[in-house]
Amino acid sequence: MATNNKRFTDYFTDFAQKWVPDSYVIALVLTIVAFILAKIFTPAGSFDIVISWGKGFWTLLAFSMQMSLIVITGYALATTPICKKLISSACGKPNSATSVYVYAVVLASIGFYLNWGFGLVFAALISKNLAIQAGKKGIKIDYRYLCGAAWTPFYIWHMGLSGSAPLLVATADHFMVKEIGIIPISQTIFHPYNLILTAASVVAIIILFGFILPPRDETKMISIAEFNPELAKEEVVTAVGKKAIKTPSEWVTYTPWCSYIVGLMFLTYLYYHFFVIGMSLDINVLNFLFLTLIIWLYGSPAELLKAVKASTPAAWGVILQFPFYAGIFGIMKYTGLVDTISAWVIAFSTESSFPAIAAILTGFISYFIPSGGSKWVIEAPFLIPAGQALGIPDAQTVIAYMFGGDLVALIQPFFAVPFMAVCGLEFKDFVGYSFVAFIVLGILMVLGLTFIPFTI
Repeated sequence: MATNNKRFTDYFTDFAQKWVPDSYVIALVLTIVAFILAKIFTPAGSFDIVISWGKGFWTLLAFSMQMSLIVITGYALATTPICKKLISSACGKPNSATSVYVYAVVLASIGFYLNWGFGLVFAALISKNLAIQAGKKGIKIDYRYLCGAAWTPFYIWHMGLSGSAPLLVATADHFMVKEIGIIPISQTIFHPYNLILTAASVVAIIILFGFILPPRDETKMISIAEFNPELAKEEVVTAVGKKAIKTPSEWVTYTPWCSYIVGLMFLTYLYYHFFVIGMSLDINVLNFLFLTLIIWLYGSPAELLKAVKASTPAAWGVILQFPFYAGIFGIMKYTGLVDTISAWVIAFSTESSFPAIAAILTGFISYFIPSGGSKWVIEAPFLIPAGQALGIPDAQTVIAYMFGGDLVALIQPFFAVPFMAVCGLEFKDFVGYSFVAFIVLGILMVLGLTFIPFTI
């Protein structure tokens, strides 16, 4: 059995190494695929498709900046001395290859469930630290497989505390409020329908990466030091050091007092946001929260600046690739390709099959528009009425959307860009393993959405 599993995963890993290009190239290929699909299945002409692509190209600029800040501030937060001590302490506990892989899944799952942005950086740093600690203990592990184990729990982020769609429909005056009203997170994120399937998914990932899929042939395992010696060096954000202060500008830069005063302003606004007006967490507030934490944890502006400068290179992939995905978004939206594909799938739906079919449809669209929040704006106008026509509760439709959109992330590098940057990997290095999880979790998703009872 172990040999068959090894051959199965090795097959997909070897295939990915040979055929899967860089994530930027994938963005270019998907652009061409979206163009061809629109040309075949919509009345739009070639010129119109290009115009649609151009109209969408810059629509995710704000989201790109938000994601860049998530990566930079999340990385800076995860590399604060206190966070690095916590990560190092947790990653030093495993004493076998199996426990290393299980720790990667469990810790990454916690990070992604709490917040997807923080989880991206946290999971990557966990992977590196676990690999370094395993090397010190003489535990033979494969770094690429370890990163696949830490990346796969990204699947659960939308089911967690930062899920875009459930947070949006729980917000007053959201764009579909007239059709569905306000749906509290007790009916989505914290509903047993979601919690049971999310827990089952995490358990499945633990079993897969901890006990079924681990590579057995040590000659094919590559440690972090063998993969890239630079990655094996423990990164420590060192203090700037005491400096003989001679000028007012140096006093402001190398002492924490200015940071603490502004930090109090940050804390005051967060108190107002959460406790005075009772608003929920969103991506802007998340970045605001991360900035608050790093301002307080680093103290002096000099230390904060050093950490942010070290974090910034991790955001290059986001800056380059997101406009191309926005262009794909434009093709899907403005040519009517989304409606065409959706009409085919919904025509075959029944009351019992609709949640699973909606999730599969969402997953397909997610491959071209990998954005949980903006894609909900496109899909909700046809998913909600279709579900209502079949007698499906609106909250159940939202949950189906949550699961379907995230499954495809396991084989689509859009969100993996910051994770890869921190880990020092390409998507092809671990997609062979996450592809196997994609199949297993897909089957579990379909069965769970179909047979787990949903009651309000």
